[in-house]
Amino acid sequence: MNRTDISAKQMEATVVLFLVGSSLVTGGSTRAKQDTWFCIVAAMILVIPMVWVHSEILNLYPGRNYFENIICAAGRPAGTVICVLITLYALVLGAVVLRNFSEFIHLVNMVETPIIMIAVSVMVVVIYTLSNGLYVLARISKLMLLLLVVSVTVTIVLAYQNMDASHLKPVLQSRPADLLRGIVSSFSTPYCEIILCAPMFGAMSRNAKIFPTFLKGVFFAFLILLAANIRNTLVLGYLDTTVNYSSYEAVSVIQIGEFFTRVEVLIGITLLLAGFVKSGVILFSTCEGLRKAAGYRDYEPIVVPVGVLTLTAVPLISSNVSELSWMIEHLPFYALPVQVLLPVLVLVIGKGKKKLKQRKAPRQGQIPKKTKSA
Repeated sequence: MNRTDISAKQMEATVVLFLVGSSLVTGGSTRAKQDTWFCIVAAMILVIPMVWVHSEILNLYPGRNYFENIICAAGRPAGTVICVLITLYALVLGAVVLRNFSEFIHLVNMVETPIIMIAVSVMVVVIYTLSNGLYVLARISKLMLLLLVVSVTVTIVLAYQNMDASHLKPVLQSRPADLLRGIVSSFSTPYCEIILCAPMFGAMSRNAKIFPTFLKGVFFAFLILLAANIRNTLVLGYLDTTVNYSSYEAVSVIQIGEFFTRVEVLIGITLLLAGFVKSGVILFSTCEGLRKAAGYRDYEPIVVPVGVLTLTAVPLISSNVSELSWMIEHLPFYALPVQVLLPVLVLVIGKGKKKLKQRKAPRQGQIPKKTKSA
């Protein structure tokens, strides 16, 4: 395996951290309130076909380059438009994620520091990491995932004494409209965001299988998000849906005697590490989409300009916490066509073109029969 290749385990870790990144900070709560756990489970089931769709797009043509396969499947004009749409979605999502994490740092620790300065600090580290290659981010992710699992497990154990099982009741008594909205919201954010993970698989080792690796990463992320959401609901109850950063609030109640307090500082650091990976993956996918649409050879020369463009969009996304909350709540519904319809359309067209070529190939290879002379 080449030094710059990403192994299957590293790719799984990167997918996990990408999916849990911002959702773990906000807690993933929906309008279904105490039934959000059901929405998360339903969304996980619904996203399995999308994992298969993205895996099949990567397997359409040799090379495993997601955006190149899109252009080959849909044709140059239509494929370029699809790549541009995915790139624009990645740019917007990158700005939202960066603004969300900057707001989180600003509110809980650095209230005197301007949000844009926090965003610049995070983006500089992300740009530096990607400038050294995507494999650097993937190798860091493997270690970060271990820290994340340990922190979530420890906080669940320590928060046990503050949990109340009645906070999960009544079970599945939410209005059908709220349940449906919760499922769609959980399905789009974070699960369908895997469309921005797909371009990474071009750097994965060629002997690793795409679909099992992709699915393992998504499933592991599902377990972490489900555990964190149930923990937050059991600890906070109704407050889980009223606070912006429920995971941080749920962990802040942990206190063992007078010597073991401020556990939220440790979980805050872990959440920031997951956010760092998510921002890195989004920036990479944005650069890859722009590279393919504009015809560049490599993504590394445009990492800095695209990073600066993302920073420029951060203050334009929202001017306060209320606007950011509105953006996070409504973005999934606007993003669904890019997340679902475009990949399915590309796969259908690509599969159809391949079958058509396979049917024509035997006919073109046949030797014409000689006609008998009279």
